[in-house]
Amino acid sequence: MIRRLLVSNVAVLGLLTMGAPAAAAATSPPPQKITGIVQTIIREQPRGHLSDADDTIKILRVGNKIVPLTDGSLPRARDGATVSVTVAPASDGTQSVLSATTVSAPVAAAISPIHQVYVALVRPAGVPADASLTDTSARAMVDTVSRYWADQTGSKVSFVTTEVQSYQSARTCADTYGMWTEALGRMPAASGAGRHLVVVAPGDASRTYGCDYGLGSLGAVEASGNKVFISGLSQSQLAHELGHNLGLEHANALRCGTAQDMPKVGLLFPGCVARAYDDLFDVMGYSGAGFGEGNLNAVHLDGMNLLPSAVRKIPANSGVTTARITPLSTTTDSRTLKITDPNGTNYFVEYRTDSGRDSVAGRNYYKPSWGVRVMRDDPQAPPSAGSYELDATPTSLSNDYNRSIPVGGTFTAASTKVSITVTSADAAGATISVANGVPPVVPPVVPPVVPPVVPPVVPPVVPPVVPPVVPPVVPPVPQSVPSTVTMSIPTRAWVGTAITAATKVTDQNGAAVGSWTVTLQKMPKGTSIWQYVKSVRTTSTGQASYRFVNGVSGSYRWVSASATNAPRRFSPSVAVTSIAWVSETRPASSITSGTYLSVSGSVSSVPDPVVYVQYRYSGGTWSTGPRATVHGSVVSARIAMSAPGTAYTRLYVRGTTSFVGSTSRSHVTTLT
Repeated sequence: MIRRLLVSNVAVLGLLTMGAPAAAAATSPPPQKITGIVQTIIREQPRGHLSDADDTIKILRVGNKIVPLTDGSLPRARDGATVSVTVAPASDGTQSVLSATTVSAPVAAAISPIHQVYVALVRPAGVPADASLTDTSARAMVDTVSRYWADQTGSKVSFVTTEVQSYQSARTCADTYGMWTEALGRMPAASGAGRHLVVVAPGDASRTYGCDYGLGSLGAVEASGNKVFISGLSQSQLAHELGHNLGLEHANALRCGTAQDMPKVGLLFPGCVARAYDDLFDVMGYSGAGFGEGNLNAVHLDGMNLLPSAVRKIPANSGVTTARITPLSTTTDSRTLKITDPNGTNYFVEYRTDSGRDSVAGRNYYKPSWGVRVMRDDPQAPPSAGSYELDATPTSLSNDYNRSIPVGGTFTAASTKVSITVTSADAAGATISVANGVPPVVPPVVPPVVPPVVPPVVPPVVPPVVPPVVPPVVPPVPQSVPSTVTMSIPTRAWVGTAITAATKVTDQNGAAVGSWTVTLQKMPKGTSIWQYVKSVRTTSTGQASYRFVNGVSGSYRWVSASATNAPRRFSPSVAVTSIAWVSETRPASSITSGTYLSVSGSVSSVPDPVVYVQYRYSGGTWSTGPRATVHGSVVSARIAMSAPGTAYTRLYVRGTTSFVGSTSRSHVTTLT
């Protein structure tokens, strides 16, 4: 079972984080020693968010109190371990770990397959009530999610609502951990093994008031201290966060250009784009209607280890194996394959059809394809805890969800030592041929036996003498080759928005040159090397274009392909200035003068963004305050507000060579 808790001897972790600065301010609180249980929290982003990434952090559970730790703390500590740490407060409200020692290792607990859910329907400070959040709707949603997990685990995991409380919170949207602590104070029994605390905020709290979209603690089937926070009640979102509680990480996709697969280097795949949440079937992918409502994928089935007979294992160097797998919607044994490459990589094969829960693909906007799919482990997660869906039929289209192996098609692993061929497929199942450690077997082609033909005896024919015909000399038609290549592209664009680069290719006479390959190149600002972006062919009118997501600033040009009597031609280069965006979520509408205001938001995906909080009081000018902490695309900071009256805050991302900075829209806070 993934993330299964094990009993082991007490071990010393030693110094697990970078030490605090030697010269601390005289007014800073002194370091203190606390003992708590280590836990990993995953902060989600809603579907469509620019970064499509999650933020993973460590916390300590100290009784019913949640203590957030500075990013990078306790990197080698196991979830569920009890540690004694010396901490000092950091500027962002977290605690910086100076040293840590293990008190006890994680301990497994035998629990019932029926997990207990404690639901807190919370109205954060400043957020209006949501009439759809009731005792009845909460229990109904837990029942729906329970049916999903019972279906996926053979009834070895299900959920029942034990308690529901509805109340106005004293905490704001900026203090999710405080809302967890508050809820545990009301329902302390929720922290036991096999129990889950679910805090639900109104549905528009994340869109309008800055609440988190979703948070879940990473646990195990038998773990204690499971916690969930969601804005609104959504079946796939709640099932997703409870999946984290059960030990699962995200279902992602790996796009490797025109390649099906690429070698792993360390924990990364150079040349590929890892797209978080992009397995549209799996519950650990995107959430929302039509997303994440299909059957659990083969990687996660293997990781949970609750239905081991569902996964047929094909070891490395096993030669050629023929396997018949049934659709994931069935409950038969060996309905998925786990194939171990000779280099140790595990590949997973599953078959999805328009049946059972996988019929949801027909309702999804992107229409992910049914068929035989191939996945591999996420190397940054524990074995079979996170997955990458691979594209067996790659194209250049950004929203290409036709990733299955067609009948007669073959997927070849990056090592070239494993190939997977679909020989047939129907509603009942698919037949797969796996060549592991050997080249795929191709049956020899045997020519048919044809009896020899004996020609009849024919007397020779003497041809008449005919004078030779000399063809007229026709001058060669000159080939239409590129002489001029143009460039059209916006000169300014926001980072993350789609822009189009276009060109027209003409010959020396100004006529269009069709069906000619042209390549878009980019020179990032501050560098002197042109990099490949995309190659396309011109239309009959000599035109070509490529639409892509804008990144950092740089210059672009089109280059025509060279050929006989046709040297390469270059378009004029055009510089594109990229503007980084930053947005501030609505902070607390009022605070007491002299206290800290928590400011949060998000910043576009740019290298090493530096974000500051800017502020002004009514009638005053803008001043720059503290530097914010940036984790991925998530921005957080605290600023002391001292003058009673009205204050305004906004976020400012500082520009660099690679991009131009900008400020967010401001928000108002009343200081009482």
